Amino acid sequence: MVRGPRREVFTTLLVNAHNEVADWPQHWQRIQKHAQRLRMTLGPLEPAHFEAIPPHGMVRLAFGSESGWSLTQRQRGLHDEPMEAITLPAPRWTPSVNGTKHGQWEPYLEARAQAEDRGCDVALFVHDHALVDADRGTPMLLDEDGTVWLPHPDDGGVDGVVAAWFEQTLPNDGYPVQRGRLNERLVARCNELVVVGTGLGVVRIDAIDGEPMGGFTAFSEHLQQRLSEHYSQPATWTPLGPRDE
Repeated sequence: MVRGPRREVFTTLLVNAHNEVADWPQHWQRIQKHAQRLRMTLGPLEPAHFEAIPPHGMVRLAFGSESGWSLTQRQRGLHDEPMEAITLPAPRWTPSVNGTKHGQWEPYLEARAQAEDRGCDVALFVHDHALVDADRGTPMLLDEDGTVWLPHPDDGGVDGVVAAWFEQTLPNDGYPVQRGRLNERLVARCNELVVVGTGLGVVRIDAIDGEPMGGFTAFSEHLQQRLSEHYSQPATWTPLGPRDE
């Protein structure tokens, strides 16, 4: 019996009313890469696996080392709204496991529960005095000089599909993007801090551990508009299950 993080690899998909999945090539590429890092060999993914895909919502697609492929419906919940956050120590595994979506995901689920227990909406993970991840997305910030900062992959955060899309898109909108350490000084002086993810969309962080952030909103509003435009494009969506006629 396989135990620990190497027992499963997964990704969480956004599904529209036509049973189409957003950004499927990016999700598939990532789950393959994460499986390789976890020393897992993925079984063939057949169209029949998507016959029961629930329309219009979130779906967790997972491959278990002993159970094979599975689909589980997830509630999307709040998204594209201002939120308050708490900070928690980032969960750590081995370098090959850190940053993958794996079978020992309980620390992420517990972090979300801790945030909600304290009246907040999202948990931010800190390692070595820097933000490296969030419980359901990737932290991004707009520095006072106009640069957008994302955590470096080596810091152990998950390589978010939505964050990667913004990394490619924002330079065309006049926002230079850098990967690096989102340390305390950078966070303290930033114009806006957001968390982006498939389920969350784009959420602006209004307070961290009870301390209010700056009152800027233009950056998060721009990101929400750009992501909405992305989801409105037919090329974003891939039919994987039965389609409505």
